[in-house]
Amino acid sequence: MDILRKLFAMSVVLSTSIVGIQTTAAAEIRTLQPATVAAPFRNRYSHGKVIPDGAEWLITAGQTGSDADGNIGNGIEEQADLAMRNLFEIVRAAGMSSDDIVKMTIYFLDPAYLATIVAARNRYFGEDFAPASTAIGVSALARPEFLVEVELIAARVSADDD
Repeated sequence: MDILRKLFAMSVVLSTSIVGIQTTAAAEIRTLQPATVAAPFRNRYSHGKVIPDGAEWLITAGQTGSDADGNIGNGIEEQADLAMRNLFEIVRAAGMSSDDIVKMTIYFLDPAYLATIVAARNRYFGEDFAPASTAIGVSALARPEFLVEVELIAARVSADDD
């Protein structure tokens, strides 16, 4: 895991130095919105997040529209709600909050589902929630009943690191 963190950090440092983004010495998670890159669509995500050394990481598995008993939700509204609730509970179990989420990836079967998925995301993580995000339309997920799958990465810098 340390090698992955270091490679990720090196790629972020390299890319930030290439575009000339100013860095600070403070150990905090920083949002990147370079003026040389088009603004995020509807300002609903970030282009990048820089994670400092020593941060605590949470990397989730993809969460689908299943409840704690393994029952799959009926339709996209219920599945999107369950997937986001599962992620919310995992983040909470890690002692983190939506402020710590730095990356979210959404996989969905039909582009028409995206507005419903975003509405569920907003219910659990807030209207101003804007991690680095990717939404990907796919032809299938692990089970034919699944309509959406969402994964995330969170990172937190402890108060001791400031």
